[in-house]
Amino acid sequence: MRTKTTLLIMYALIFSLVISANGLATTVGVEATRLKQLTVDEPPLDVETSTDGKLMFVLIPGEVLIYSNLGDQPLNRIPVDTHFDRMTFAEKLDLLILSSNSNKSVDMVRIDLISDVSIDGSPYKGKADALVTIAVFDDYQ
Repeated sequence: MRTKTTLLIMYALIFSLVISANGLATTVGVEATRLKQLTVDEPPLDVETSTDGKLMFVLIPGEVLIYSNLGDQPLNRIPVDTHFDRMTFAEKLDLLILSSNSNKSVDMVRIDLISDVSIDGSPYKGKADALVTIAVFDDYQ
């Protein structure tokens, strides 16, 4: 009995693969869900995302707006020449590459993320209100 059940399952799988391979099974629709809608100051010329998907870059005339994947307001703004009309993100170099058809030019902008690290309660040497703090992470457990 177990062998017959296994054979029936195998035949059903093979039959479904043959049907889908021959084009008999078709997609009947696509489900789309809007996750977010942003309103920007100027018409967007181009949009790119960081490799990890955490940042979105929106090119508008004269600026690149940087959004987090959760925020509705820009995290930062990068001023650029108004002639740039396209951009792409070079993931391995963390470069935002801007191009202009009208000026026949290309600019490369390195994107470095800056994070706040809380040192409250951590041991320190020197003044507590020093302008510069060097944090050492030597315990990687």
